[in-house]
Amino acid sequence: MKKKVLVLLIVAVLAIAPAMAATRGSSNDGSFGIGLNLGTNTGLGMKFGMGKFDILANVGLGNFNIDSNGFNLGGDVAVSYEVYDIDIKGPHHMPVTVGLGAKMNFKFEDNFGFDLALVVPVGLEYQIPDVPVAFYLRLAPGLQIMENTKLDIGFGFSGYLGVLWVFD
Repeated sequence: MKKKVLVLLIVAVLAIAPAMAATRGSSNDGSFGIGLNLGTNTGLGMKFGMGKFDILANVGLGNFNIDSNGFNLGGDVAVSYEVYDIDIKGPHHMPVTVGLGAKMNFKFEDNFGFDLALVVPVGLEYQIPDVPVAFYLRLAPGLQIMENTKLDIGFGFSGYLGVLWVFD
């Protein structure tokens, strides 16, 4: 019983904290970024600027895992809010973001498996002024819900380093 209450409390905090964090996003309303994502899901990274928040998505090879038994295909999607803006000098600044999302992993091996986790991505971004290129680093601790297609509550973690070409 205590475990269920603790899990519900954690999920509630993860759902409410980003909504209270800030009032604006880190990119222009209607912008779209696409590029390379390295990390937990190595492949394609995307970012949709929606004014007050951003939508982040990644799809790729899960954990660099390809061998003779098969491969892992992973993906995640999250909503991100800017909580702080680090002013460097002049037009240079680095938004600090916090969000809430879900991470999935499909294991195409001898025995098919599916993983699912709720994650809280905390990120640092930098867009080169007057150039449509943005860099990001995100660390995403979270709550593992399923592992290998079985209900298994535990700690989950993702990490990403990427670059996006941003279209306004």
